[in-house]
Amino acid sequence: MPPRSRQTNEERSARTRAKVLDATIECLLELGYAGTTTTLISERAGVSRGAQLHHFPTKGELVAAAVEHLAQRLGDALQEEAASLPSDGDRVTAAIDLLWSRFSTPLFAAWLELWVAARTDPELAATVRPVEERLTAGLQKQGRAMFAPADASADYEVIALLTFYLMQGLALDRVLGQEGARRRGLREEAAIGAWKQAVEILLATTPVSA
Repeated sequence: MPPRSRQTNEERSARTRAKVLDATIECLLELGYAGTTTTLISERAGVSRGAQLHHFPTKGELVAAAVEHLAQRLGDALQEEAASLPSDGDRVTAAIDLLWSRFSTPLFAAWLELWVAARTDPELAATVRPVEERLTAGLQKQGRAMFAPADASADYEVIALLTFYLMQGLALDRVLGQEGARRRGLREEAAIGAWKQAVEILLATTPVSA
């Protein structure tokens, strides 16, 4: 009986922690890093200040955990959806669409909010940069695997990397840009469509490795 009670307490603690981290991400999206406070986070999460402080005694520790939580969610979502990509000639187009579906989410916008804020905040930068390096490396590794079919002999790495940077730039424009959603959406659609055409040309002319 005692082990069961201990497991229940652990599950309850994990749920509280997840609620606080999700609330942190929501606050970052709506209020930005500067406007995000631990008080607002606890209110949004629906937990007491004591419960929040038990898990995360300082804002720095909370943000550090939120960064890891955010990176994990982004990576897990991409990996899960990548498993359903076709193995035929439509794979590259489908991979581009899948990457943009992840880069255009509120989750990635929250990540970019932290990334931009870290530029002028040394303490935040010390928290964000190590995770950013791991997230970027992981996304790029997944991207390379997504683009190349299992039996591909062509070198897809450069195409995957350029696609990654294009998506990141478009996502950053969403965070910093001032255009309306409709106008921005049309520009994004045009940019992604043009890149798909360019990729088709690149793949058609890429030398096949021996």
